[in-house]
Amino acid sequence: MRRLAKVRAPAKLILSGEHAVVYGKPALAMATQQYTECKAVVTTDKQSTESTVSFQLPYFNYTDTVDTRSLHTLHQHLSSAYAHFLAGKQGIREVLKQPTELIHFTVASIIKQHNVPFQSLDIQSHSTVPIGCGMGSSAALVMSTLWATAQALNVSLSDTDCLSLGIQAENLQHGYSSGLDIQLTWQGGCLYFKEGQSTTRTLPRMPLYVIHTGKPLSTTGECVVQARSHFLRSSIATDFEAVTNHLDVAFMRNDYDAIQLGIRENHRLLCRIAVVPETVSKLIQDLEYAGAAAKICGAGAVIGECAGMVLVVSESIERIQPVVEKFGFSVEQIQGDTDGTQCI
Repeated sequence: MRRLAKVRAPAKLILSGEHAVVYGKPALAMATQQYTECKAVVTTDKQSTESTVSFQLPYFNYTDTVDTRSLHTLHQHLSSAYAHFLAGKQGIREVLKQPTELIHFTVASIIKQHNVPFQSLDIQSHSTVPIGCGMGSSAALVMSTLWATAQALNVSLSDTDCLSLGIQAENLQHGYSSGLDIQLTWQGGCLYFKEGQSTTRTLPRMPLYVIHTGKPLSTTGECVVQARSHFLRSSIATDFEAVTNHLDVAFMRNDYDAIQLGIRENHRLLCRIAVVPETVSKLIQDLEYAGAAAKICGAGAVIGECAGMVLVVSESIERIQPVVEKFGFSVEQIQGDTDGTQCI
């Protein structure tokens, strides 16, 4: 017997509250129309004594076939490594040795939890989400893989089950997942998110733009760990909360001036926690001189000059194009996604 499931999960942009959301403060974020797609094909054979899982991940240039025993061993190893990270015995970069292990862990979690018999499972995934650039590529990868695998194995998962499994996997990548990326990728649309609870918002009505400044040399997990000291020794989390609440109201009112004001203040706070590289800071300064407002929309960077995606609020793309070109980057308008993770 053969079962097939094909699933896509959207990327995301944080409009306000990155980093602070890890400390129980609110964040405002939206899903976007860039996607990671996963196709899972299961073959069942009651006479089979050995189960295998094949992975085809072209954007990682990775193809391999492993048996389920090896997957279970890897799952145990990664769970132990993450426990050592929590205990302060190693850095978050040491938990996942390869990005492909994130998919291995996700698939192993479902197989281990539900123990569904099968002969072979084929996982094929591809993505248009820029990897490691603040658009939730790992969350889209995890949730598309999780849901496609569950559907192909005919496993029944509640929303709570999916979110819990997704956050477990996301923790391996980011250290301390707030759950925002997983929730938003799963649900789609625009969310006001605080302490694991989300409230639906209308997608922004004004045009929004993004500039890709390059993949950061540091990981999200490393940025979160470094920013942690700022949040623990100051009131900056409260400052982030005030800005996010300001922007929440401003976006609901479609108040362009108030939105620009909030985006600029959010940028100042991100500079205070030292996750905005100098080159990107200069880019944003020049964009402000041109009448726009901008901020990084992911974890940023603590090494190098690239910071992933920069969100821009501007009256038009023509106003900011000369600035973007001066820095050697490109800019594009983004569109929101309302569907979240779904079978296609």
